[in-house]
Amino acid sequence: MIRGLSDDNVSFLIEVIQRLMPQKLYVQTVRPPEKDEAIEAFQRLNDARTEIKQYLPKGFDPDKELEEIRAERYVPTISPEELLEKLNNEK
Repeated sequence: MIRGLSDDNVSFLIEVIQRLMPQKLYVQTVRPPEKDEAIEAFQRLNDARTEIKQYLPKGFDPDKELEEIRAERYVPTISPEELLEKLNNEK
């Protein structure tokens, strides 16, 4: 029956149905609450963290690891004078 309607008539029919539906039911049916989605996403993230931790060594500190890698890869830019001073102080 709906297939025989024009696009304008289908749009009108959808509008009428939406107006007849209670607002709360319409919102839950058409657009589920974002809070639930966010809570579910956070729960999945938490579950993934818990699962991943079992594969890491005990006492693993991700912040420390990140700091060490950054120190290896990205040498801070210093002036030649500062470099000489640093080298002289290390001796």
